[in-house]
Amino acid sequence: MIQLESILAATDFSPDARQAVERAAVLGSTLAIQRGVLLHVLEQSLLDSLKRFMRSPAKVKREIIDDASRSLAELAEEVRRISGFPLEPHVRAGNTLDAIVEASSDFDLLVLGARGKHPVRALALGTTSQRLLGKAGRPVLVVKNKPVGPYQRVLVAVDFSEDSRKALEYSQIIAPQAIIFLVHVFEPLMEKTLVYGGASESIIAESRMKARIEAEAKLTRFIQEVGVEARHLVRIVVHGHAPSKLPEIARKRGAELIIVGKHGKWRIEEFLLGSVTLHVLSQSQCDVLVVE
Repeated sequence: MIQLESILAATDFSPDARQAVERAAVLGSTLAIQRGVLLHVLEQSLLDSLKRFMRSPAKVKREIIDDASRSLAELAEEVRRISGFPLEPHVRAGNTLDAIVEASSDFDLLVLGARGKHPVRALALGTTSQRLLGKAGRPVLVVKNKPVGPYQRVLVAVDFSEDSRKALEYSQIIAPQAIIFLVHVFEPLMEKTLVYGGASESIIAESRMKARIEAEAKLTRFIQEVGVEARHLVRIVVHGHAPSKLPEIARKRGAELIIVGKHGKWRIEEFLLGSVTLHVLSQSQCDVLVVE
């Protein structure tokens, strides 16, 4: 059974990370989460470099840790005053990626900003963020916008895999009052073969219609098997290429959050993260929750 009782927000004090911290606090407050931690990692390689360039590296290291601890405590207090949810400030030294992954293993949800302090180095979602999504064994919420309250409009991507089943279940936990846009994008396996084979438009249209009917039936069964409240669901079945269609539908529907599985049904097309997941992360304008 899926539970959401603890939350870890990682920050590097960038504006995007601040939004992630605020979103974590909003979730903590509205969902009555029992424990929240605010984590900042001091990169060990930078601390080690002090030994070569400073006369008193131990003293300077201590000052850096103290400054980070004060800044983190101030941030936690600011967010607590706004949201009413307390986040425990924790400072660690180590490899940023490894430290966050290790810390997140004790929490039900990891929350981080889409980009850090170095956007030039951070292509797509940023080196650390993207690698974290590949290594973390917990759901990861990537925050792109400043929160204004609980999520009200959520898109759940469905390909009928076990991960998409979990995505729908998470939507009921993380946004219990939201309108859920349950989206399945179908692309008939034989359509390209028909096109390349010179089939007529009527044959292609017939093939596509059969695929749509089948997809709609599978979506109905999927909803029944997961057992969610139908009154909160808006079913959307569209033809096209899922990586590009999902962000497009999210924009048109005003979704504030997309929930997608880390790995889809067709694992042969995937490397590290599913191709659909990576595209949604890079192209969407709203927050993205990646589950597995």
